[in-house]
Order: sequence, then C-alpha cells, then structure tokens
Amino acid sequence: MPVETDDDRLIFVNPDEFGSVAVWTSLSGQKPPVACVFDDTFLGLSAGDLDFEAEGARIQITIRSSDIPADAAHKDLVKVTSQIGGEKNYSVLEFQPDGTGMTVVRLQEPD
Repeated sequence: MPVETDDDRLIFVNPDEFGSVAVWTSLSGQKPPVACVFDDTFLGLSAGDLDFEAEGARIQITIRSSDIPADAAHKDLVKVTSQIGGEKNYSVLEFQPDGTGMTVVRLQEPD
C-alpha cells in the first residue's frame, strides 16, 4: 500500500503555489496541460590544472508519473509555462522515475 495517493502528489506540483504547467506533445498529438515543478539549474564545471571549463544548464521538470503520456518518448515536445521563465518549448532528453510516483524529465532546448 502506497504511503501517498496520486492526489497527494498533486499538492507538490500545484501551479497556484510553486509549480508550473507543462503541455506535452507526443506522437499521438498534444495532451491536456499538467502540473509540474520546473527547474533550470546553472552548471559550471572546472578541471583545475587541466585548463578545462564548461558551463550549461540542467533543465528538468518533476511530474507525477501518471501524468506522463503512455506514448511519451525521447525528443517529444514539452511546452513549460513557469513564473520564472515564462513560456518556453523544450524536447525530452531523459526520463528518471523515482519509484514513488514522481518522475524527473530532463529537457533540452530543441535543435
């Protein structure tokens, strides 16, 4: 028996509080909007004495696993509307289900 329900998980991604809204477009077409948490983290890497530096972003949404379309796939289009970034399109890079009913979906800016 799970500790929490799918309705309980919805509290953590509520767009009226701190969440965002994602609209997923898969092979079968556009899906209804779903709640998520959007994260666009800056990454800076340095290899010390090797004279190597790189920077970039780790863009991802955290979403209820039940809200991911059944035909979801890498390179699907996801439009995210957030308070910090406005509205922007991304493509799916990776799925990371956490085993608790939530999934981190890593995104990238489309080519």
